Amino acid sequence: DNDKAHLHFLIAMTMRYTGGDWDSRQRVPDEFEAALQPGKQTEWYDDALFHYAQWMTNTGVVRQLDNGQWQQEADYVKALQLFRRLVQQFAKGETRYYDQAQQQIKDITEPTISVGVSNVFLPESELQFSLHARNITRADFALYRIDLTRDVRFTKNLEDDEGEGAVESWIQRLPLAGRLPVKAWSRTVDSKGDHKPYSAEVRIDTKLPLGSY
Repeated sequence: DNDKAHLHFLIAMTMRYTGGDWDSRQRVPDEFEAALQPGKQTEWYDDALFHYAQWMTNTGVVRQLDNGQWQQEADYVKALQLFRRLVQQFAKGETRYYDQAQQQIKDITEPTISVGVSNVFLPESELQFSLHARNITRADFALYRIDLTRDVRFTKNLEDDEGEGAVESWIQRLPLAGRLPVKAWSRTVDSKGDHKPYSAEVRIDTKLPLGSY
């Protein structure tokens, strides 16, 4: 059983890197499943669990689309199941993958959201920003007008290890307390409970007066 598990694990790891046609890629999860079949008593059980979970996180399963084309997409639900299986069946110190698996579970399940603006905009132009989110169903936005010469302050971080200080992220220190937003709205995020990251370009449906926001 140990030799068979090792063989299936090596086949899965080899095919994972060689790529190949769709049939070959479909075999990777099957080989990992075969490596896990004998159970925890084999020497390669935790290796197979961790690398199988990584495969599902980064590459996933092969699916045929409605138009007949094939596509490979990450399966975070399966990956989460495998990472949890690893930390449930092994105590810390019993496997070298314990801490990594715990971090992967956190990365997959934690709610996250970020926005980004790639450039400044000309007056009267259409405004948009990028939204990236995960594990949330709704995002609330508020847009504030600021005065760059009055509101922005560059300060030193007194907790800097080198003692010389470092400029903090000034945008995080803008004083917004007590201000009313110029515009506030909400957006439904396409979160289906499958832990897939969500990305979209969000357009602001009103033109803003000249200024900084």
